[in-house]
Amino acid sequence: MSLYFLSPGPSACPLEYHPASKHALPSRSSRIRCALNNDEKQSPSSSSPITVDRRDMLLGLGGLYGATTGMNARADPIMPPDLNKAGACNIAVESNFPDKSDFLKCCPPYQGDETLVPTDYTFPKTPLRVRRPIQEVVNDSEYMEKFKTAIQKMKALPETDPCNFIQQSKIHCAYCNEAYPQNGDVNAPISVHASWIFLPWHRYYLHFFERILGSLIGDDTFALPYWNFDNPDGMTISTIYTDPNSPLYDAYRNTSHYPPKIVDYKYNYVDRELTDDALIAENLAYMRKTFKEGEPLPELFMGDPLRANENPSLTSPGQLEVIHNSIHQWVGERDVPHRDMGTFVTAARDCIFYGVHANVDRLWSFYRARRGNRVEFNDRDWLDATFVFYDEERKVVKVKISDSLNTSKMCYTYAESTAPWLGAVPKKKTKAKTPGSIVQVNEFGSERKELDKPIQVLVKRPKKSRSKSEKEDEGEVLYISDIIVADGRKARFDVYINAPAAPGRAAADYGEFVGSYVKLPETSQAAKASKDKKRLLKVGISSALEEGEFEDAESIVVSIVPRFGSVSIGSVFIKLIKTDVNSV
Repeated sequence: MSLYFLSPGPSACPLEYHPASKHALPSRSSRIRCALNNDEKQSPSSSSPITVDRRDMLLGLGGLYGATTGMNARADPIMPPDLNKAGACNIAVESNFPDKSDFLKCCPPYQGDETLVPTDYTFPKTPLRVRRPIQEVVNDSEYMEKFKTAIQKMKALPETDPCNFIQQSKIHCAYCNEAYPQNGDVNAPISVHASWIFLPWHRYYLHFFERILGSLIGDDTFALPYWNFDNPDGMTISTIYTDPNSPLYDAYRNTSHYPPKIVDYKYNYVDRELTDDALIAENLAYMRKTFKEGEPLPELFMGDPLRANENPSLTSPGQLEVIHNSIHQWVGERDVPHRDMGTFVTAARDCIFYGVHANVDRLWSFYRARRGNRVEFNDRDWLDATFVFYDEERKVVKVKISDSLNTSKMCYTYAESTAPWLGAVPKKKTKAKTPGSIVQVNEFGSERKELDKPIQVLVKRPKKSRSKSEKEDEGEVLYISDIIVADGRKARFDVYINAPAAPGRAAADYGEFVGSYVKLPETSQAAKASKDKKRLLKVGISSALEEGEFEDAESIVVSIVPRFGSVSIGSVFIKLIKTDVNSV
């Protein structure tokens, strides 16, 4: 029996997992009690020192943050809003949804209570919960009965109960739609998307949702299933979600994507004419690239740093989040208003949301294990970032990112699943050679460019023909900055790189795919507020340069291909970024 424990140091649970292979996640277990010492202060698993940003004062909100013991200076992590104040949550309710009643009032009911003081969360002492792939649980009638009963009970709770299904979805709606201002600054709202907060916040969100379900059926071993959309056997929507008579069903989906349709990581609201095998191969290659570029540079996998009172629109999402965005769009309504999975406002109203995010969390766990579980960001602004949730006892509790890094502390693990995408090396492309297949290409210049058609620009590299040690020390990263989505709603463009076909000339073939920018649709008022925000995309290109044999090129051709949305961009350039591969 093997268990999936991710802490490389002493575990809070009695066993540890030492992976024999990087290609598979460990197998399931049951009834191993997670005997936690809830007073234990677990430190991050890393041999390198913690980076501390020295500032004059702590910009915490609502007095909910205390200085870290032993620190010589305080940092600026994201803090919860001051929930004692009425209006602490402010989410626009006007929308283009057909139902304009209370449908979009996403603020949870625990604001404006002067007696409210969120408490530190006490982590559970329960048997280890094992999250299994959906392909396994679909044939487990006992488990499926528990799952459906738990969801039905959650949906049947009074509308004002914080554990009610819709109330739980509002937690996601508020945190994911910038409903909470930081320190009263409406220009710097709290956002858990497109930054380093995305993965840990959603880990906690699943944790509390899962524990509430377990409490409703009196089973502290209950665990959510995960939709392993990164495995060819799991790239279709499971039938557990497609029965209209099941509490797991949602009416607002793109039913043309029901089985046997294969999920498309590059979905653009149009089903591409690819065979299933070709689509699976593209998905696997995209996931492989995401891990290969992200393992030495966590910001490329997880998203950029976001600190207190910084504008969340200026951070770049990690490419795992970008894939996740595409899956949201692929599952949700194709047409306006893209209800439920199609927009973050209502995404958590579809039970499939929790299967998607369980797999996103599993992929983060796999990522951490492949990196030896060293901390992704040795920065107190990340480790001390704090959120508030309801626990299963309906108490408002606060949690820190640093406590989410060891899943054994949270008493759950994942059943074994392979990672076939690790070996998904893209096929070599034949470069166009005929005179008619090349076009003139120039540097980007200083003028903003509308992305109303594909554009190709010549971008100078910081250094060509880098040695192996240089590549290990610094990753080569492409920046596309000052991105504006003119109507503030949905947008997507894909990015490719190639070597020039000749000096100042580009091949018509775009070359190697390196990443995407994907923005989900927003409601009308939220879109209006965000339509002038400048956004950023960063994608790693080191592996694409190797695989495309472009490393000796002084400049590369960057092709930016619009798929939907009204988009303009301000600049395109390349930087070398220090990796953390030598920090162990």
